[in-house]
Amino acid sequence: MRNTKLLLAGILLAAVSGISSAGGCLQGTFVYYGADGGYVGHRTVGCGAADGTWGTVTGDYSFTQGCSSPI
Repeated sequence: MRNTKLLLAGILLAAVSGISSAGGCLQGTFVYYGADGGYVGHRTVGCGAADGTWGTVTGDYSFTQGCSSPI
């Protein structure tokens, strides 16, 4: 499962670099989960002044488009 997530993260990064070099912008929110599956932090990207990381960053995360905070 962890290798699958790393592969998907690599594919996402490759896609993002391709989009950004073409002048596009990825905008969204990464939500990070703890060992018990509960929310522990989030990070926004492409949201201008709202960009930032709050809480703890873990290897277990999900990505959604948009800049809305999960809390």
